[in-house]
Amino acid sequence: MEQSKWANLPDLVILEIYKYLSDADRLSTALVCKNWLRMFHAPCLWRWRSFDMGGYRALKSGIRACQFAEILGSHLRYLTITCNHPSYHTAKVFQKAMEDLLLKIRSAKIVEFEMEKLELDRFWKYETARDKLTNNLVRFFKGQVKIRMFDMTAAQFPALGGIRILETVGSSSGEKVEEIYLEDFFHSRIAAFQIPRFVQAITCFKELRFIAINYNCVSDEILEIFAKSLKGKLRCLNMKVYRNDPHRHQVSPYIWKRLRNACPKLRVTVWIESIGFYEEVLPVLSKDMPLREFHMWTGYDDDAEWRLHDTIYHLTNTYTGSLESVSLEMDNNHEIVDEALLALLGRCKLLRELTLNAVVMVPTIEVIMHLITERKINLQSFHFTACGISETEWLELCEIKDMFTPVIEERGLNIKFTTDLLIDVT
Repeated sequence: MEQSKWANLPDLVILEIYKYLSDADRLSTALVCKNWLRMFHAPCLWRWRSFDMGGYRALKSGIRACQFAEILGSHLRYLTITCNHPSYHTAKVFQKAMEDLLLKIRSAKIVEFEMEKLELDRFWKYETARDKLTNNLVRFFKGQVKIRMFDMTAAQFPALGGIRILETVGSSSGEKVEEIYLEDFFHSRIAAFQIPRFVQAITCFKELRFIAINYNCVSDEILEIFAKSLKGKLRCLNMKVYRNDPHRHQVSPYIWKRLRNACPKLRVTVWIESIGFYEEVLPVLSKDMPLREFHMWTGYDDDAEWRLHDTIYHLTNTYTGSLESVSLEMDNNHEIVDEALLALLGRCKLLRELTLNAVVMVPTIEVIMHLITERKINLQSFHFTACGISETEWLELCEIKDMFTPVIEERGLNIKFTTDLLIDVT
């Protein structure tokens, strides 16, 4: 009798139960009766799948992924593949497993494809395995015509291999892709914006709302393409500027203005990584770029004169009416930036978030706290890591924080003070 009741449950109820079960429990539950076995194969239960096929269990993980794909792979829509902790040995194993997996799921209609941190330039010693993987991916993407989100962050493809991938995805799903994540898609040292085939591949994508890309993939010509083909569509453009990538070229203010006019809702975020010199940062921060968020980590060089105050003043003067979030990690112990910071806060009225890791005098922090609590600036979040301070100065900072704590709690402000030093205050 009990078995009959379980067997006669409505399909919707059975599906709802299945959704809360692990794969192993689903398999056991499928043995209840024929009806439960039938519902085990319901496509809606197997739309999302994440395969971790790297590390010391690469062989076992690859076999398991292929076993799943053999039975249920055609139901997949949202696919995530990771290759954590790749090595020279596991790269070969991973490539072979990927070849089998992609062949078995070729009939799936993938909507979101995510495969981050391949790091082909770092760990893949054998060009044969790297080239085979590229060929496997190209063959797979030729049959995928419904991809809306494509993420191959940190793939580190060589120029030709990466361009082949983009050409194939663009040709098959270019009218569908809305989000594309290409940060560190190519390995360092490649000036992708100068390669005609890359520029042509970018023209295939007609519906992009979100783009994450390196600055060595951006130029006047690329942004001109965005302005024409993504008019009224592009909302977010995230650009990473890395020290080892070509980054000394400048996009003209005229082109930025054209893109801004074509895409009035566009928000640009810039990430500067391991670059401190004002002369190198300046070309990136072009006038008329609709910059909303700016993040900068200078790297380490205590003896260099980076002119950090000039960088901050340039930010202030150029993006007064647009900046909303700024993060500055300035690992330089002798450049004074206090006045420049106060100018940034005083003039950029839309600024809501400030993260600061730098040498700043304690009285300056107290001034900032007064500006916040007196509503003279609009910061809602202020995270400050004090660099190079003494124990006495740290205690003064703690007293300042305590003094303003009632107002902070009353208004729900996000204020945090830390230090880069290990200080015994017991």
